[in-house]
Amino acid sequence: MSSTNQLGITLDPILEGATGVPGVVAAVASADGVLYQGAAGLRDTASGAAMEKDTIFNIASMTKPVTTVACLQLVEQGRVVLDAPVSEYLPEFAGLQVLDHFDADDKMVLTPSPVQPTVRQLLTHTSGYVYEIWNENALKSVITDQVASIFESSDGLLAPLGFAPGSRWEYGIGIDIVGLIVEAVADKSLDVYIADHIFTPLGMPDTFYAVPENKLLRRATVHVRTEGGYEPAPPRTDRVTGGGGLSSTISDYVRFMRALLNGGALDGVSILEPGTVDMMFENQIGAVSVLPGSSSMPDFSNDFDMGFGGPAKWGLGFLLNAEPGGSGRAAGSGSWAGLFNSYFWIDRESDLCAVIATQLLPFYDTAAVALLKQFEAGVYQSG
Repeated sequence: MSSTNQLGITLDPILEGATGVPGVVAAVASADGVLYQGAAGLRDTASGAAMEKDTIFNIASMTKPVTTVACLQLVEQGRVVLDAPVSEYLPEFAGLQVLDHFDADDKMVLTPSPVQPTVRQLLTHTSGYVYEIWNENALKSVITDQVASIFESSDGLLAPLGFAPGSRWEYGIGIDIVGLIVEAVADKSLDVYIADHIFTPLGMPDTFYAVPENKLLRRATVHVRTEGGYEPAPPRTDRVTGGGGLSSTISDYVRFMRALLNGGALDGVSILEPGTVDMMFENQIGAVSVLPGSSSMPDFSNDFDMGFGGPAKWGLGFLLNAEPGGSGRAAGSGSWAGLFNSYFWIDRESDLCAVIATQLLPFYDTAAVALLKQFEAGVYQSG
């Protein structure tokens, strides 16, 4: 167990007692600095290598807030308009269709979309784009070889919509498409853009899509929960996308979150204007609500409810809980997660941000979520 602690009571026992996950790293910070960081357990169960505070994680969909910030930088510059149609920046996304149903031969039946999705709808998961993991029709279109899997090819981004834009919220691939917009407008690949405009200015040296060879030994193994314990997940190659694929340390990600706590600035460097950060924490989906997700691929994800039973909205980059959380976070806090059971939240009212991460499939693992709630309660009891 290794830890750094400036809170009133130690959180080490919570991490040390986390027997339901292979290993864990967690951190808590305010706008002014890191308050706690700890690591426990194993980063690789086969070798017995210990989890360390500088362990590198695949943060999966915790990439999405980073891509959102990149897009909002272009909005501030007047180069992207949130309510412009996606096709204004990506002409290949004009004339979109909605997957209505499958016919008797399991062929997709498509209808023209009544409206075209906007950049804002991409950012808020109201665009109509869905994930095959949590949408049965999308999964069926992949299984029947009518649509490419988003996890295997960028052609998957050209899949038909799952519903009419603006009609509801459903977690999806919209922010992957936002990554393409950033590339088109900035005339840079996404990895180069976010390194130049987010990671380097904020001092995040351990965040990248491709882990450098000299840092591979620090990378945590993604484990799969089995009846007998844990097994390493099959190797995967993450592409540069707006919706996932980044690897990072908890220390680096805390710097990103602290910048948002600070109104877009950290250590004298600004990545967003304060008013833009305020907009990230404002309801962007109106009367629509964020709903729990139902898994179509149980090997990758359980059913999930990131509102943890409470009402939730979506800002720009993350979920907003509409009421105080049961474990302590204030109403209006922003939060989200990564597929491999990493979770974060940003509580501006309490001047607090926190992240707790393991590397485990499937997502929304019962033990991992219980650990998150226990950790969160401990954080607020310490304050």
